[in-house]
Order: sequence, then structure tokens, then C-alpha cells
Amino acid sequence: MIRGLDGKFPKIHPSVFVSEAAYIVGDVTVGEGSSVWPGAVIRADYGDIVVGKNCSLQDNCTLHTDDHLELGDNVLLTHGAVVHGGRVGSNVLVGVNAVLLEDADVGDYVFIGAGAIVRGHVPARSLVIGVPGQIRPLSLAQEARLENPTANYVRNAKRFIANGLGLQIPSNPQLGLEIPQTREEEGQ
Repeated sequence: MIRGLDGKFPKIHPSVFVSEAAYIVGDVTVGEGSSVWPGAVIRADYGDIVVGKNCSLQDNCTLHTDDHLELGDNVLLTHGAVVHGGRVGSNVLVGVNAVLLEDADVGDYVFIGAGAIVRGHVPARSLVIGVPGQIRPLSLAQEARLENPTANYVRNAKRFIANGLGLQIPSNPQLGLEIPQTREEEGQ
């Protein structure tokens, strides 16, 4: 479901896959090639949320903020991840049920392990694991995994769209979404 709130409507690139079971509301921008899977919530009712290109918000992810939240390009939020404000760089993988709190400032090429809780600054090319999140250097294998972490999901989203699944996004992302009229409004 995609909804406007207080005159602010989501702006979603037409190439984006949005599951029928996702919920996107308010001042949201979602970039080209991204995907929003079942149960994912992007709720921009207090501040704006910007999702970059080729991001994958997997099942039951939650994005919310009190002021501003921004994801770079090629960000993979795995199942149940929660991002509550802050900034996430590009080529970042956020593990299952990890939580990024409002003051999170995550650099590029960061691997956040499952269940980690992240606060404050995380430098580029880091691994974060544990509660609270402990920052360590990335191994070469982990860094290679972050080179294109969303490639499989970009392909999978195209497959879902080709099979007629997901919500239809308007072809002009600059216009945002129009709220569909009810049958009564159409007849007036």
C-alpha cells in the first residue's frame, strides 16, 4: 500500500518493485532498481526518508525517522532489519534483525551482522557485530561480498515485475503518486 500524508506523497522510480504487502507512506523517495518486499514498512510521517538506487528492503524491514533517514545505493536490508533515522552509506549489508538507531552514521562498504545494535559513527569498510555493536575491520572476503550486495535482488525484483506481481508505479517519478479516486469521486 502506498499513501500520501499531509500533502506529501512517495516518489518511487517506475523500475522499483513494491510488494502488495508493503506499506509506504509520506515523504519517501525510492531510487531506480530498488525493491520493497512483503511486510516492509517505510513510514515518513515525521521526517523524510530517501532510499537510493538498487536497494533491497527485504521482508518485515522497518524504516522510520524523527527527522531524516537516508540510504545510499546498493544497500541490502535483510529480513526484519530496523533503521530508525540516520544515514547509511552505499554498498552496505544490514543483517537479519539488526537495528540502526537514530544517531547511526554508517559509512560505505559496511557489513552489519545479524542482531547487531548500531549507534553513532561507523567508519567505511567496517564489520559491526554484537550488542552493542562492536566495530572491526572487514576481511577481504567480506569486502568482496559488499561490492554488489543487491545484484541478486535487483534481478529477482525484475522477475517479480515480469510476472505481474507488485504494485504498478507511475512512469514519471517526479510527479509522485496520485491517490486513486474512489468510485463515488469518479462519478462526480
